[in-house]
Amino acid sequence: AGRFRYSPYPRRVRPLRAIEHIERFFLRLIGLLAALSGAVLVLVALLIPVNLLLRACCSTSIFGLLDAVEYGLMAATFLAAPWVLVQGAHVAVDIVTLNLPGRLRRPLAHLVNLLGMILSSALAWYAFSAALVSYQRGSMIRTAFAVPEWLTLLAPGICGVLLAVEFLRRITRHPPASRSAPGL
Repeated sequence: AGRFRYSPYPRRVRPLRAIEHIERFFLRLIGLLAALSGAVLVLVALLIPVNLLLRACCSTSIFGLLDAVEYGLMAATFLAAPWVLVQGAHVAVDIVTLNLPGRLRRPLAHLVNLLGMILSSALAWYAFSAALVSYQRGSMIRTAFAVPEWLTLLAPGICGVLLAVEFLRRITRHPPASRSAPGL
């Protein structure tokens, strides 16, 4: 009476495989970078009218805003690109693919994704190589304020790595495009 019942057999719960953990982390990272990109775009959209208002009524402006907007737009574009690819919201010219027989679509999709992975890897390699050289030289970009040049090369490098990983995921998981065109 009142005894605790211990079972030597734990409940059967399927443990996630390591690759599923990595994939989940990858998708969360891409979502986080997309949210960061969106925040940058919102900030730009809010600060530009404020700057125009300050110029119109107070004969002043926010120091360095235009340079910050340039860097922000560049970073936002690169950081959101992997999310756009994951969502399938990128521009895809599929006029050839849609007119191919079904048996040829999969090899073509694999070839296109392999090419995307190679080009994205090249982007990452060259961006990180240039960032390393820039860091070693101590190169600075001097506009309204000085910015280390290597810092501006991080977003393209990160984008290249994440795009290459997504293209690899597409090669291993995604079926080829369907017959119906989803766009306009």
